[in-house]
Amino acid sequence: MTDAATLEAIRRVEQSPLNQLVNVSVEDVQAQMDALLSPENDSASFYHRWETQQWAVSDLDFERDRRDWASIPPPVQATLKTTMTLFFLGEQIVTDTLAPVLHAAPQEDERVFLATQIADEARHTVFFDRYFEQVLDHRGGIRSALANFGPATRQGYRRIFYSELPEAIDRCRLDPKDPVAFVEAVVTYHLIIEGYLALGGQRNTLRLLRKIGILPGFVAGFTAVARDESRHIGFGVLALRRRVLENAEMGRVIARKVHHLLEPAVRVVVGPDEKLPFNHITEVPEPMRINALEARDFAIDSLTKRLRASELAEPEVEEVDAQMRSLYDQLWAEYEHNHGVEHPVRHWQQAAAASA
Repeated sequence: MTDAATLEAIRRVEQSPLNQLVNVSVEDVQAQMDALLSPENDSASFYHRWETQQWAVSDLDFERDRRDWASIPPPVQATLKTTMTLFFLGEQIVTDTLAPVLHAAPQEDERVFLATQIADEARHTVFFDRYFEQVLDHRGGIRSALANFGPATRQGYRRIFYSELPEAIDRCRLDPKDPVAFVEAVVTYHLIIEGYLALGGQRNTLRLLRKIGILPGFVAGFTAVARDESRHIGFGVLALRRRVLENAEMGRVIARKVHHLLEPAVRVVVGPDEKLPFNHITEVPEPMRINALEARDFAIDSLTKRLRASELAEPEVEEVDAQMRSLYDQLWAEYEHNHGVEHPVRHWQQAAAASA
């Protein structure tokens, strides 16, 4: 984008009301998210955005989504439901666990902003709860969803959300004055869960749905979720940058925690333990296919961009990049070993080789 186009994209994302977010592209959201990495943004600016970007789940209309859902090809419908389920459970778990990080935040302005994030995460949970009930016909609310879907989630997801995240939170709860505990919790929440897992999933899903023109209620709500999380990620980068500038050792704390979480995080994305609902990508209608190579490159770029903005040294950022690429290759091969079929990425690799 040109500078003028970027500024216009940021304006659309920042100022569009809920009923117009369905017309905001995911590329616009990415431009706005990247703009929030600038050191010129402080927690007061993030708080101001929270005040001016409020939205209500009850304002969303899912009537057309119900009709659209019934017409989606089964392989695509199954993939979308898996993505929605992972987001639904993740929003609930984050809502339940964020409070100790607020208490551990060293500065008052950081605690104020984290209070807004807790409210956002609760709203996101209500969004998915309502969507599951009204469009996917899942009854029983959040507690039932946790019981029904939780045990079936991917191995990497279970480790991130049911092991690593609670452990990071417990360290903040037990010693809220420990700066290392706070930094590790922010890395887990704001960089890995939101800046890598959520950001990549949002982009892939919103691009797909906008391209084929379905589920407008979900697109509007999920775009609002992404806009909320752009504030969260921007704040997380700000908080980490502050800690590194105060104490360079915190850069090594960040790098160590990121490396510790990369393997389970990439497992969430690749899902080698869970067979996709098709044997070959050609079973998916061409407009509904997601380029796994392009998605990988975006996800890696998103995380490394945020590490640089957090003042991590360039050699450490490059090491993260290399480790992630190696993990994707390993886990694609593990998927093939587990299920006896090619991973869809091979289709895109072959296409890239043919066009080279």
